[in-house]
Amino acid sequence: MKKASANMWWIIIGAVIALIVMIVLLVMFTGKSGTLEKGILDCESKGGTCMDKGMEQTTCKDKGGTVSSAFTCTKENDKERFCCFEGQ
Repeated sequence: MKKASANMWWIIIGAVIALIVMIVLLVMFTGKSGTLEKGILDCESKGGTCMDKGMEQTTCKDKGGTVSSAFTCTKENDKERFCCFEGQ
């Protein structure tokens, strides 16, 4: 019985160490994902142009472009902006 009891303690210690390693990795990767997400969803990094809201029809669609809601633009002078991919 003593040998089985000792093996159980090693299993518990291994599980605790694995849990600690998982938590550390989770904290490391979630801290960096915000910067990655911003780069992936940035309009200008994809070749689009950020324009002020309310001008979709006159500036983007009249030029044969498309308005994309999937990509984000940062606010400028407290104005909402949208992403426009102009036609080629």
